[in-house]
Amino acid sequence: MAKFFDGEEGAAKVIILANVFLIGSKLAVAMLTGSLGVIAVLIDSCFDLVGGIFAYFGIRKANEPADQNHFYGHRKFGSLTSLAQLSLIFITAVLISLNAAGRIVSPVHLEITNFDLAIMAVTIVIDIFMARYLVQKARKYSSTALEASAGNYTSDIFQNSMVLVGLFAVSANMLIADPLAAIVVAMLMMRVVFRVGNKSVLELTDAGPSKETLAQMEALIKGHKNVRSFHKLRARAVAGGIYVDFHIQLNPNLPLKKAHAVAEELKHEIMEKLPDVKEVLIHEEPAEK
Repeated sequence: MAKFFDGEEGAAKVIILANVFLIGSKLAVAMLTGSLGVIAVLIDSCFDLVGGIFAYFGIRKANEPADQNHFYGHRKFGSLTSLAQLSLIFITAVLISLNAAGRIVSPVHLEITNFDLAIMAVTIVIDIFMARYLVQKARKYSSTALEASAGNYTSDIFQNSMVLVGLFAVSANMLIADPLAAIVVAMLMMRVVFRVGNKSVLELTDAGPSKETLAQMEALIKGHKNVRSFHKLRARAVAGGIYVDFHIQLNPNLPLKKAHAVAEELKHEIMEKLPDVKEVLIHEEPAEK
């Protein structure tokens, strides 16, 4: 059973199972109360379930080895599924905001019980567990898909807490609290979209690593005793890893075997000093005399 939940795919399975439970719980409260805030987080959980399914299949695809059509592997599929999840969240946030605006104009009376409040409290506890679990897994596997899901659950903690506060307020006859809670939920969802979506877009467009990381690479290359100069340094970030290539100029009298050994030595030094670097491609050239 434990093997079923191993690795990135296992984490995606946990997301799916957790969302099934959360959807059932929130659906019960939504049907009992008619709360727009609860409906908002229910819809969010439904899209989280769809996003979890996207993440599962995206991770499976991302872990496939390189083939004749994808010489660099399939790691970007993880970022692609991340954007698919975030697109669903964005659409949901817009729809929730529109409905909440209508209820602010025309408030709706709701019947809130202690049972309803207890179920919402349980969903918050589950969200806290899932957020911590997925943050750990996202870091371990450098997965943007899992990071997007972790962002969803972190946002859900605040969303469900706000809805719970709103339900308390409504039970005290503050009817406007429910649509206001729904609008806060929508705003938090938008925040996740732009924060996590920015990173996924950068990966899909081959954005480079930070200036600090590039400066460290340059220092390591310049510091090698056999390298006279270098140029055409390029680096891109994909699925939490950095892929680098550059040209080095060596003593023109250096034998080919020795030149290759210098490049291999420099490659291993970079990967040792910068653990995020997953691949280094070095082209050796003779320096001008």
